[in-house]
Amino acid sequence: MLYHYEVCNKCDEKYTKTYKTYVKWCRSCQINYLKNDFTKWTSGNEEIDDFIQKMQLKVDSSYYDTIIEWIPYNQFINVKEIKKNADNTVTMYSALWNNGSLHYDINKEELTRKPNIKVVLKCLNNFLNIIDEAITCYDSMHGISQNPDTKDYFIVLQDKYCEKCGEKYTNKRIKQCESCHINYFENEFKNWTSGNEIIDNIIQEIQLNSFNDKIVEWIPYNQFIYIEEIGKIVDKTTTISSALWNNGPLHYNKYEKEWIRNPNLKVTLKCFRYSQDIFDKLFNKDKNYNIGISQNPDTKEYIIVQDKYCEKCGEKYTNKCIKWCKSCHINYFKNEFKNWTSGNETIDDIILEMQLKINSFNGEIVEWIPYNQFINIEEIGKVVDKTATIYSALWSNGSLYYNKSKKKWTRDPNIKVTLKCFNDSQNIIDELLNEAKSYNTCYGISQTPNTKEYIIILQNGISEDELCQTYHINYLKNNFTKWKSGNEKIDIFIQKTQLTDSICEWIPYNQFVNIKEIEKNDDLLTIHSAIWNDSPSYYNSIKEEMIRKSEKVTLITLSYLNKSQNTIDDFLNK
Repeated sequence: MLYHYEVCNKCDEKYTKTYKTYVKWCRSCQINYLKNDFTKWTSGNEEIDDFIQKMQLKVDSSYYDTIIEWIPYNQFINVKEIKKNADNTVTMYSALWNNGSLHYDINKEELTRKPNIKVVLKCLNNFLNIIDEAITCYDSMHGISQNPDTKDYFIVLQDKYCEKCGEKYTNKRIKQCESCHINYFENEFKNWTSGNEIIDNIIQEIQLNSFNDKIVEWIPYNQFIYIEEIGKIVDKTTTISSALWNNGPLHYNKYEKEWIRNPNLKVTLKCFRYSQDIFDKLFNKDKNYNIGISQNPDTKEYIIVQDKYCEKCGEKYTNKCIKWCKSCHINYFKNEFKNWTSGNETIDDIILEMQLKINSFNGEIVEWIPYNQFINIEEIGKVVDKTATIYSALWSNGSLYYNKSKKKWTRDPNIKVTLKCFNDSQNIIDELLNEAKSYNTCYGISQTPNTKEYIIILQNGISEDELCQTYHINYLKNNFTKWKSGNEKIDIFIQKTQLTDSICEWIPYNQFVNIKEIEKNDDLLTIHSAIWNDSPSYYNSIKEEMIRKSEKVTLITLSYLNKSQNTIDDFLNK
């Protein structure tokens, strides 16, 4: 069975690459488009034309494959020479390509152009090398061009080459070039010194060999403000302080293609009372977290400056990207423990255990939730074995989540939840807690003040799997009176199938259109393709009801069993 989003609306073939409903790309249509375009261009050289055409038709893996083209030279502007090789056989230029490259637009479902893109032109003085060079550069090229005046050929390269020196970017993500990187920092060496040759050498070596968007520096101590001690290492020979670095660290801006500063950064200062040798070892141990070295001008003690350590407790952040610290998380919930109780020691212990087990900032926090925080409580069903009743509700306080900007736990108020209320739950505490732990998203546990029954609070709609069987059965039973096949055996077969497995239906023949014979196995069986107008039923979790995919065109296969009205049992077995 194929849905409309799986079938090309131009050629009726299945899409070559389909990511659910997001990307619709047809290789067959793209090849036809490019073939039809062959007559609209020529390089003037049969060998180059053949090469480009073969490369265009070779596209077969995905919609985002690069399309190699013949590019008229007059489409390039701002052409600037950036490098020549030693024997002058290759010259590199930076340029702006007006028309821009062909790419597949997933919204328009067609090839379109992305205008005004930066490119690098690699000029080869020897024509004989042009095809070999194009094959070598295939993964990073847009096409081939020719200067109409000099007749020199160009490989048109993607923006993966430095526009300053023509070398391939060492770090393509931030468009950083090793050669330019080294030149920049070698020129900067004369502008600073720590006053200690060993430390100068450590920093210079790191700067010349670290091709990241951050860099380790010598930082004058007077650039730090709001310095506050937050702890000491166990042996008390290292003090940890939080501070604000005024100037902020250097980072490489890929848009400006230069090193700039990010001012007013919160950092951690590790101040050592160790010898130089111990300092070197500790620096190398934590080098992935270091952004600089400094020195207290009064005590002469060296300081390692880091941004991967918690400014509250001095421990390494568990999640370095959002600066979340598990140690502070544990302390927060341990301190909160005295502010609540379920009245049941076993439940309290399990909730605290689950809170302290969280290993990620986006993990769900299980809580004891007072029942009076729930409003608009409505019964929506019972689980299949009737051991629990399911309710929908609005949780006024809402769940806890870690606010990355404020770096603290805050609440998301007025969220829809599902309440699963267990019968006789005071006698099955262990079973209740085991079930609570089994859910991926469990907000917590509560208790009704009147019946004293315990409740598991779940994400809205989490109980669909438990409820849908009951709901489907009731829905389908009520629907039995609305249809008849005209054959009692078929009716019974469909009804039994519906109550035990998938939604098998009696479908009126007039709902099929575009019926075409596609295969005939023998005199007894003929296969047809067709479009089913109504489409199958499915459970819509938003509307919370069975609906049809009426907005979708459903391609189906019909198996005709000749004279099947005389052999109903054989027909149903098939």
